[in-house]
Amino acid sequence: MLMLKTTFLPALAGLVLAGVVAAAAPAHADGGIGGVDCSENSTTAECGLHAGTPAQAGSPNDNGSGNQSGGSGEPTRCRYERVQPQLPPPAGAGPGAWYVRACEREAGGVSQTQPMWLTDPPAPDPSVLAQDAVSRLHLPAPGIHTNPDAAQADVLVWVPVWLWVDGLSWASRSATAAVPGMSVTATATAKKAVWRLGDGAVQACGQGSVWRPGTDPRAASPTCGYTYDRAGVMTVTVTVTWAVAWRGGGQAGTVPDLTTTANLPLRVVEAPALNTAGGR
Repeated sequence: MLMLKTTFLPALAGLVLAGVVAAAAPAHADGGIGGVDCSENSTTAECGLHAGTPAQAGSPNDNGSGNQSGGSGEPTRCRYERVQPQLPPPAGAGPGAWYVRACEREAGGVSQTQPMWLTDPPAPDPSVLAQDAVSRLHLPAPGIHTNPDAAQADVLVWVPVWLWVDGLSWASRSATAAVPGMSVTATATAKKAVWRLGDGAVQACGQGSVWRPGTDPRAASPTCGYTYDRAGVMTVTVTVTWAVAWRGGGQAGTVPDLTTTANLPLRVVEAPALNTAGGR
């Protein structure tokens, strides 16, 4: 049975147009970073998504969950809308038009300011629009794979275990936020996986190598693996770190890394002893 534990992140910032700063907003499952779909896992796993400092190999006291940032206030997404039909300009005003600032609240509904006379509405800030693009990313929970396959067989002590993350949950993800005249795209790229093997060992790898039928089962993985020296039921946890960059509006930049996490129970048993004396 799939165990689901999805952590929703506070959005890195509300969408702010025309240089208007809005309050921080929690991301939603239908359009935010926290929308991790555990059904993409092909194994029984518990999964979650976190923002903050990525887990470091060799730091067993770090649980890999990252630090979450909080927000306050009611979030809004704002834009300037030209009033139709236009009223006469105010006395002594130069060229321009009447605009209202319309703000869509996360809790529902839209609020508007009184009409204001503007020569040109302020241009949106690409770096702030980028934060909205980041909040729309859907990062999948890591799909854990092992050989021997933990879902079908026990693992033997002193026999190498191959570890890898499946290609679907390692592939880059992109999301775009747009306003009239500008769009910004954020792209998340997986860059490392930190494995906690359940016996205190920590291992940092890339995606890992897929075990293929016909490979010597005694051979160690060339890129990511582990050999247990004692029996027990181990909880294997992998934390994937994603680098996030954005581009648009004539600018480019990065935001702090994101992490996704999944875990899997693994049963390690002693190898059966051979009876060389012919007894039972």
